[in-house]
Amino acid sequence: MRIGVDFDNTLAGYDHLFAEAVRDRGWGHVPVDQGKQALRDALRAGPDGENNWRSLQAEVYGARMAEAKLFEGAADFFERCRERGVTVSIVSHKTRYAAADPGGVDLHTASLDWMKLQGFFEGEGFGLDPAQVFFEASRADKLARIVALKCTHFIDDLEEVLLAPEFPKGVKRYLIGATTDAPGLTSCRNWRDITEGVFGRNSV
Repeated sequence: MRIGVDFDNTLAGYDHLFAEAVRDRGWGHVPVDQGKQALRDALRAGPDGENNWRSLQAEVYGARMAEAKLFEGAADFFERCRERGVTVSIVSHKTRYAAADPGGVDLHTASLDWMKLQGFFEGEGFGLDPAQVFFEASRADKLARIVALKCTHFIDDLEEVLLAPEFPKGVKRYLIGATTDAPGLTSCRNWRDITEGVFGRNSV
């Protein structure tokens, strides 16, 4: 068994940061209590929406990365993987710099620093090998990495990634935080559902 896990909005949660950043900028027309997608859609629909959205992403994923929250239940999942000797790889579509802040905060370093703070690389913590963290420059590169790693399971918050034609056949695909009727995908509300789906109900 080799499990691949996405990073942004799968392990690291940002909804509270996007809401705070919107309030700080005085964008009262943007809803902050309906989740990231509603916030993004409302912002993009406004004046200079795409640039504003990219600027917001640069702030949250860069300068405020340390304030991201680890999703509840993720720690238990990684601990069970460590106990069972299961290899876990983080595979994320993440450029080194945000499009709105080229040459600014190194997003790879910021993400790795956050993972260190959460205990990902501690032997008695999550026990993740830092060499198993892959930040890819494009979605195509992310999918190619999943193939190269020969993942048996993959966990992501984006249905379009899991349903991409290039996604390797035979991999068990888990969609977290959403529901879907798409064939071949297992919908999971949270990390507890993921743990049950991968290791069985008695594992939780």
